[in-house]
Order: sequence, then C-alpha cells, then structure tokens
Amino acid sequence: MFTESIQYEIGQRIKKIRLAQGATQAQFSEKVYITPNFLSEIENGKKGLSCETLYNICETQSLSSDYLLFGDTSDEKPPAEYIMEIAPNLSLKELSVVITYLDALKKMKEL
Repeated sequence: MFTESIQYEIGQRIKKIRLAQGATQAQFSEKVYITPNFLSEIENGKKGLSCETLYNICETQSLSSDYLLFGDTSDEKPPAEYIMEIAPNLSLKELSVVITYLDALKKMKEL
C-alpha cells in the first residue's frame, strides 16, 4: 500500500545515512534513542516513525525532516555523505582542521 511504500522509502534514507557514517544498527540506534530491532524494522519499512523518533533522528544527525520524509528536495546532500565525498580531495592539514572542528561540535553537543 501507499503507507508501506512511504515507510520503506524513509527507512532506506535512514539506512543510507547510517551506512555513510559507517555505523552499525546498534551504534546508530543508540544515538537516536531507539532499539536496534526497531531501527531494523524502520529501515526495512515494517514500522513507521513517531514524531519523537523523527525529531531525534533529525536533531542528532543534523538532518532536515524534509530530506527524510520526501527525499532529495534540494541539491543538498546529507552532511555525512557530503563530508565523505569531499574528504579525499582535502590535504592532511585541511582534514585536520575539519576533524578539530567536528570534535569541538561534538563536545558542545555533549554539554
């Protein structure tokens, strides 16, 4: 049905983001406050998202809900995918700056 198709598409976008990060289902699910089993069901289109789960995924992964719900609504890529795409073209010094910046952001979020 229509709803199952939407659930599957959303789940596949979440899976794509998780895989771009190199995260396991256990690692990713811990970050977004759900169980690995529930994440698996979401990724496979068997379960839908609550508003709270959608919010947690978007907030913790710095994603637009538009991207998760509707797919590529602009030319923007998910942040993790974009970083993976440009990283090979950066010098070691540039990569060091990016890593330092990302580490600082992570520490700020943990406060």
